[in-house]
Amino acid sequence: MKKLLLTVLAFGIGFSSFSQTKHVARSTKAPNSKVLMEKAPQQSARTIMASEKPAPKTETLNGVAATFIPLGQAGNTYGIYGNPRTYLWADPNINSVVFTHRMIGGTEVEGNSRIAYDVSTDGGTTWTNNVHVYSPLGPGPQYPDAAGRYPQGAIINPAGNTDPANAFYSYFIATLDMTNGNWGGYGYGSNVLTETDPPNPSQVNLTTGDGYYRLIPDAYTVTQDAVAWYFDGSFDNPETYDYTGELIVGRGEIEDGELVIEESLMEALGALDGINDCKIAFAPDAQTGYMLIMSDTPSDPQPYTNYHPVLFKTTDAGDTWGDAVHILLGGEDGNETIKNYWSDETMEEVYGAGYNRDEINYNMGYSVDLIVDSKGNPHVTGIIALATDAGTWYPGEGTMATWHLYSDDGGSTWVADPLYDNIFFDGDIGGLGQWNRPYAASTIDGHYLFFSWIDTDLEGAEGNTNPNIFVVGYDSEDHTYYEGGVQNVTALSLYWFSAFYGSMSQYVFADLDEPAEIWNCEIPFVFTEYTVPGDPAAEMNFYYVKGFSLPMPVDIDSHEGLANFSVSQNSPNPATNSTSILVTTEKAGVIDLRISNILGQVVHQESVSNSALAHTFNVNVSNLESGIYFYTIEIGTSSITKKMLVK
Repeated sequence: MKKLLLTVLAFGIGFSSFSQTKHVARSTKAPNSKVLMEKAPQQSARTIMASEKPAPKTETLNGVAATFIPLGQAGNTYGIYGNPRTYLWADPNINSVVFTHRMIGGTEVEGNSRIAYDVSTDGGTTWTNNVHVYSPLGPGPQYPDAAGRYPQGAIINPAGNTDPANAFYSYFIATLDMTNGNWGGYGYGSNVLTETDPPNPSQVNLTTGDGYYRLIPDAYTVTQDAVAWYFDGSFDNPETYDYTGELIVGRGEIEDGELVIEESLMEALGALDGINDCKIAFAPDAQTGYMLIMSDTPSDPQPYTNYHPVLFKTTDAGDTWGDAVHILLGGEDGNETIKNYWSDETMEEVYGAGYNRDEINYNMGYSVDLIVDSKGNPHVTGIIALATDAGTWYPGEGTMATWHLYSDDGGSTWVADPLYDNIFFDGDIGGLGQWNRPYAASTIDGHYLFFSWIDTDLEGAEGNTNPNIFVVGYDSEDHTYYEGGVQNVTALSLYWFSAFYGSMSQYVFADLDEPAEIWNCEIPFVFTEYTVPGDPAAEMNFYYVKGFSLPMPVDIDSHEGLANFSVSQNSPNPATNSTSILVTTEKAGVIDLRISNILGQVVHQESVSNSALAHTFNVNVSNLESGIYFYTIEIGTSSITKKMLVK
């Protein structure tokens, strides 16, 4: 199987940051920040009122005209920050897109505790915004009773339908109803997709009781046979998130024009196991699906593997679910690509001399995303970093990367591809965290997959506070990545370094260009704009990215030129006197190293005849001027290029 380590295009000098403190240990348990109560907005003359609706802005992205289209507004950013959730949903079968968010206003019943959606039925070109679908039940002691929080939404489209008027919008939210701390409720409902003026939504409120301990769910999807699914752990006490050992699973369909959901409790893992995230996804056939839990599973410890994906599989449309499947990261039976990704020098910096790669812990998180391809195989993406056996990890530059974990046999065995060496894991904006927000998407047939995340590559940045959206495409049948590598969606645009809380749809639009033998895959994104810079309690504008596309080849006759080896990020980076580069190969042979400056001039090159399956280049860079360089590893006709900094 051919695997390609992806690289990011550079957009000029000085826009990469290497100031993050390295090798700082952090808890593998995600911060319990979702339950934070909202702050009052700062007083500022710079606040943009809701009536001052921004205008669309068209720019050239990835060689095509892309437009930043203003959507609705929210009273603050508390509804979209934190874990990646189902905020944006495109349905290519009806050329429609919806975005779900909270509304504007104060803390009263008619304020920002209401939920709305924005809808386009022409592929995201024109929009109807702020379609109100959920209201709190009445006044409350601090916030309205059953105030809406962390909304998710999707389109429920009957199989075979191509008319948006016959489809439904659906939402699923957490609510503040004071039955589990301040929290305890769920809300869900539906509305005819195009019935917007006025809407006629349904609304159902559920509360904590009878073993259903509700907090803040992260997993919501709709299958292609029009079945809505959600699940989350049953957690007692929002302060400690005590898992009861059971999952709350909801399955719903449209009945008599309204969404009706039936719930059940499902035993999974052990009580008090840690859970950082949950995701659910189904194959295009709607029969094969997976529920994913990010857990450290102390009830069933896995060797040298901290928080990791645990999957439960169905092959009968969710009627039954199989036993837990653990994706091992470390240990003798762990993933060899992960275990050999970081250089010897980096490993010694973290663990000291004499370490054993089979005895190193790894951690994944805090959040991940899940997509299922055309053959029913699962694909998981998120950050993996070096870790310890003491419940800590090192999600810092040089010790973490965004990965693509996938199975070609329904989850029995797993492959790991590194996608990107992150600069920052998180950042603080006005007291709220902004993590890397991994997303996974696919064409409606599950053939082409897409993985996105946000990162800050701005010189002088101290955290993920000025993010861009990054994305890469993948052909799940040929196991090849988009030939252009990782793309920076917002680079050189008006929103360069300001695509806050960037999110991607589960499905993308695809248009066949037969003469060119490519599918132009238009990927829907949305992000937040602060009306008061750095104040998450002020009103928020949302923007839809219309027109960003990746051309994916119809088919590939030869894998010639694709890399069957991996290359580590040089370490240390930035380099001063010397730096190391680890190359892991599938077969012995000649390995060529070439280092070039930003003008393309070769400043160093060397070759080695490698009889082993791994080789470390130790490069003297003391004679190089400070700046950005690119190093290329070539084996045969394949090559991989990465960026490094010398200072």
